[in-house]
Formats: sequence, C-alpha cells, structure tokens
Amino acid sequence: MIRRQLTPNVIAFITSFFVSFFSILALLLFDIAIELVQPYYLYLFLFAVAFVISFVLYKFTLMRFVNDKLKIIYKAIGQSLKYQKEVSHSHSSNIMRLVEIDVGDWAINKNKQIRELRKLETYRKEFVGNVSHELRTPIFNAQGYLETLLDGVDDPVIEKQYLQKALSNVERLDAIVSDLLEISKFEAGQIHLEKKAFDIIALFHKVFFQYQHIAEKSQATLVVDSKFKNLYVWADPVRITQVVENLVSNAIKYGKMEGTVTIKFYILEEQIIVEVNDDGPGIAEENLHRLFERFFRADKSRSRNIGGTGLGLSIVKNIIEAHDQNITVRSELGVGTTFTFTLEKATQEAIDQLNLL
Repeated sequence: MIRRQLTPNVIAFITSFFVSFFSILALLLFDIAIELVQPYYLYLFLFAVAFVISFVLYKFTLMRFVNDKLKIIYKAIGQSLKYQKEVSHSHSSNIMRLVEIDVGDWAINKNKQIRELRKLETYRKEFVGNVSHELRTPIFNAQGYLETLLDGVDDPVIEKQYLQKALSNVERLDAIVSDLLEISKFEAGQIHLEKKAFDIIALFHKVFFQYQHIAEKSQATLVVDSKFKNLYVWADPVRITQVVENLVSNAIKYGKMEGTVTIKFYILEEQIIVEVNDDGPGIAEENLHRLFERFFRADKSRSRNIGGTGLGLSIVKNIIEAHDQNITVRSELGVGTTFTFTLEKATQEAIDQLNLL
C-alpha cells in the first residue's frame, strides 16, 4: 500500500474541511436549540465559504512556515542546490518533493566527498610515512658513518670507505628531494616541454647500450622490435629519455635471471604505441592501480635492496601525461609485466626538417 505524502495543500484541505464541518454543525445544533432552523442550502453555502476562507488562511500560514524552515535548511547546507530557486518562489504542493530530491542529492554528493577525503587521508598518511622512511634511512646511515669517523678511525682505508658510504647516502637523499621537486613542478604545470621530432627506436638502442652492464649482471637479453627501422615521434626527447631509462632499468632489475626485456611498437593513425615487457615474477593485481603512486613499492624488501628513490614511475606518468598521452600497466604473476604508453607521431614535415639538419 502506497502512503500518500502529506503536503501543505493536503494538510490545509483536511484541516479546513474539519474546521468548516464542525463549525457549521455547531451552528446547526445552535439553531435547532433556539428553534431557528435555516434552509439547508444556506448551511451548505456557509460551509463552502468557511472552507474556502480557512483553506486559504491555513495554506498561506503553512507555506510561510515551511518556507521559513526551508530557508534555514538551505542556509545550513551553505551552498546553492538544484531546486533552491524553485523552492524559494514556489507555492505549489510539490515543494516538499523538490526539497526531498535536493537534499537527497546533496547528501549523496557529501557522502561521495567524505569517501574521497577518507581515501585521500589514507594516501596522505601513507605518503607521509613513506617520505619519512625514505628520507630518514639515508640521513641516519650518513649520520652513523660520520659519527664513527668523528670518534676516530685509525685505518685510512676504512676511513675512506666510510666517507664514500656517507657520500652515497647524501647523494641518495639529494636524488629523492630532486625527484619530489620535479613531481611537484609537473603537478603545478611548471614544466615546459621542448617538443621536436626524433627516432624513438634509436633512443631505445641508446638506452640499451647505457644499461648493457646492468643487463650483463643478470644475464638479461634486450630485444627491440625488428619490424621497424625508424619510428619518429613528436615529443620532448630529454623527458622521453627519462621515461625509457626508468622503464628499461626497472625491467632489467625486476626481471628474472637470464630473462628478456622486449620492446614492441604499434602504429596508429596519429600515435605510436610503445610496449616495454619483461618476463619477471610479475605484480599482484591488487597492486597495479597503485604502481604509479609516489614511494609505492609492490615488493618493499626487494625494491629497497635494488635501490632507487621509489619516485621513478610517478615521474614517468607525469611526463607522459604532460604530453597529453597515456601510460598503463598490465601484469601476471609468474609471467611478467608490460608497460604501455603512447606518443604522438611526428608529421612528415617535422621529419623532413630533422633530416635536413
């Protein structure tokens, strides 16, 4: 059974009906008591007049009362809502329904905001904890070596080793701070890109040559897609070099012994898709969506042993997005991980100008 909602009109109608009915009934009984009974149509006329007058008065009073209360509600909410103007200037019976929709939508939006704020608060706490840990580790390490040296070390060889280790930790600290500053600049839109045409395949070969000594330690094989001789993109070569270096070094470091790092390219109408694939242990699915967060490490113990600031992938994502492009990651445990990003294709005119240089 559907219960009808009590609106100001309904309340005014019911109240006016009963007030008018009992008023005329009292008049009729009084007339009977004094033996002055009037024709029945006169009582009907008086009932109609009393009903109309009381209905108008009750409705006006109720609407004014309701509007005053609704103004307080909207002021308490503190923001303009969808039907606020209609409610403020409306005298229809639908006013309560409008308010119900308005406040309901506001409550839903507030709940969403609360959930988002809680999520951001969780990330903030994790970020502060991670920053504290990442900064504290090199500081304490360097402090320990320097305090030992101040206490006195007789062996000059050990003294030099301690100084080198202290320097290494200071350099790590500097790298973390530099990366944080760079991410902040990207997020604030303060990074200017120097876009020009360049060969992305040649860039991968150059980076492979730089990281060959690291690949040899794990006996990893570096393979570039041989289907294409040259592929020209329109981007900032310095920034894209950062992207390639980070993805290739990660693929080597986190790949398996005697593994393979494979680079593949796919050509679209206006973009080139680049895939960096390794056949390492893979990343759990629940960690994939957080992989580009600052200081997030899927395997914390192994990551810290390998090194790095924990900010590389966050910088990579910012660089790609600064180019108005996308980067994604997919992974399967025991199979490997693939990072995929897009770059804008260079126009033929830009390629021709590059060849003229």
